[in-house]
Amino acid sequence: MKAITNNQIIESRSKWAKRIAPLTMLFLVGGLITNFLSINQPEYFRPTLILLALGFVFATISSHLTNRWVKEPRADQILSSLTKKFSNEFVLFNYTTSPSHIFLTPSRLYVIVVKQQDGPVKVDGYRFSRKFNWKLLFRFFADEGLGSPASDVQKGVKKLDKLLRSELADEEIPEIAPLVLFSNKNVELATTDPAVPVLRSNEFKNYLRENNKEKNISAQQRNSLIEIIGGQWAQSSNRN
Repeated sequence: MKAITNNQIIESRSKWAKRIAPLTMLFLVGGLITNFLSINQPEYFRPTLILLALGFVFATISSHLTNRWVKEPRADQILSSLTKKFSNEFVLFNYTTSPSHIFLTPSRLYVIVVKQQDGPVKVDGYRFSRKFNWKLLFRFFADEGLGSPASDVQKGVKKLDKLLRSELADEEIPEIAPLVLFSNKNVELATTDPAVPVLRSNEFKNYLRENNKEKNISAQQRNSLIEIIGGQWAQSSNRN
């Protein structure tokens, strides 16, 4: 298996996460100080609200960047580990285009959304939900939000389809399939008619092997797809 990863974006976003963290602390500490001052000096009340609001916004941004680009294992590392034993006919693309994670197999292309939540997760059609508990509240900034994985992955499929149609013109477009992967071994999935395939890590390899026994993509088309999806990072990988 070959992995083509845009390491530049990983380095850039991780640097931004580390730059924003001190600003977050600065705003929150500043808000705390002005809050004490506002007890006897009411004119400090408005600056307190502004500083705390900025602190919350920057904390949210910092948390998102840290969870996605700094905290390991990242989604690209998880996928690289899970797919490393596949043959060279399989190619994993990380952050080389939008969507972020694309897996090329001999049969089709997969757009993959990786989620790292643990505990109970309920899937009903398009809806993904977690039961509220105080533990989740205390981990608000430490955990990435669950969001709408089914909608996100299908948007990714549409983006990839649009890209390939613009580049391949009249050539036949291979099948593009959505896939949502929960990588945390402690996740407890309860699925009811999921709108897209939803897998745990221990189901991932078997699922791909069972669904990719046929070779529907020619060598020529495979090379074209690698060039389009991988872009400059595919060329760099070939030189290495």
